Amino acid sequence: MKNVLVLGAGRTSAPLISYLLNISSNEDWFITVGDYSLGLAQEKVKNHPCGKAIKFNIFGEQQKEEEISSADLVISILPASLHILAARQCLISGTNFINASYTSDEMTALDEDVKKAGLIFLNEMGIDPGIDHMDAKLLIDNVRGKGGEILSFKSYGGGLVSPRSDNNCWGYKFTWSPMNVVLAGTSGGRYLKDGKEVNIDYENLFLNTEQVEIPSFGMLESYPNRDATIYLKKYGIEEVKNIYRGSLRKPGFSKAWNAIIKLGLTDNKKIIHVNNSMTYRNWMHHFLPNHNGKSDEQNIRNILGAYADEDIIEKIMWLNLFSDEKINLINATSAEILLALLGKKWFFENSDSDMAILQTEIVYNLNSQNKKLISTLIINGEGIDNTAMAQTVGIPLGIGAKLILQNKIKERGVIIPVYKDIYEPVLSELKEFGISFKEEEKAF
Repeated sequence: MKNVLVLGAGRTSAPLISYLLNISSNEDWFITVGDYSLGLAQEKVKNHPCGKAIKFNIFGEQQKEEEISSADLVISILPASLHILAARQCLISGTNFINASYTSDEMTALDEDVKKAGLIFLNEMGIDPGIDHMDAKLLIDNVRGKGGEILSFKSYGGGLVSPRSDNNCWGYKFTWSPMNVVLAGTSGGRYLKDGKEVNIDYENLFLNTEQVEIPSFGMLESYPNRDATIYLKKYGIEEVKNIYRGSLRKPGFSKAWNAIIKLGLTDNKKIIHVNNSMTYRNWMHHFLPNHNGKSDEQNIRNILGAYADEDIIEKIMWLNLFSDEKINLINATSAEILLALLGKKWFFENSDSDMAILQTEIVYNLNSQNKKLISTLIINGEGIDNTAMAQTVGIPLGIGAKLILQNKIKERGVIIPVYKDIYEPVLSELKEFGISFKEEEKAF
């Protein structure tokens, strides 16, 4: 019997754990789900005979060593910054490791040691990053297989609220890690345009948007997503002069979020000394001193200047940033205070549904004719317990875990799913869950 340790039982874990438990008997696996909340872990395991729930603290060194050492594979759906704590113990214990987050520099630094140990540390195995990489490599290989020369590569991804649940002026609700949403874009953006690198800092990232038409859905906007240029090598398309990766939002979101950044509300470094009587209005007055008796709205307009159009002001005022509600925190960063407020305003109700969208666009030349290939994935969630985000993060993780446990991945080291022995079987099985792309091609 092989032992699988799942670390984390949060909002994206249910489809993953269900997938593992559903095949555990046939595969002769035992699934242990560990979370700081034992109740959450128990909810996901549901007394399955091939699983158990445990209370788990990643900072408890003895427990971490004992649980990871007894596992054949660790699947981490902890917050991204904590993956490395599990990964380092996996390296010591000789245990394979998989997660859905971007590969951190700390994780990359383990590559040689992981290879020497003959282990697999598979990262970026969710939707974005994850399924986007797999579809990208499939398309690239197909284009090259028929002799095409790739000229341009663009990909877009986003977790959004579905149209039927879109009932606020931001067109947004929390469907995945809320703090990651608040801090999105802090690393800036980089892409390649006509052979030249374009670097966008955080303060200007949400002003550098482009419109993206999603077939059978409509128009969305995209802002640059991290450093796209590193994927030139990862995808094996070093000769390409144009590469861009973007995050999707409803039109109008980005310029309003830029105003939130400009006001300083997403700062996650400086601690605000919150006392028992501090309200959100008090907090905002740290950023908007009341000059000459002007209203809070007028102060916002003065600070934002040319950015303060009516749509932005509507979105900012709708958040109730100037309410007299007390802040239920003790000493926190502005990002944490903002998150507490957004958690109420962007709350995802039990009856809400979300959607996950990916789109890849490749321009290539074949027989002296330029063509544009568009591949689109739209997945709709089914309520809070089976969101589109949870499905498209959890199920690829589960399939990837199965491939590792069945010894079907030949690569070793710190890797992402750009290899054929990963992306082909994963994309094939995802179709069984209704997660499949629609492709269209036209002259360009």
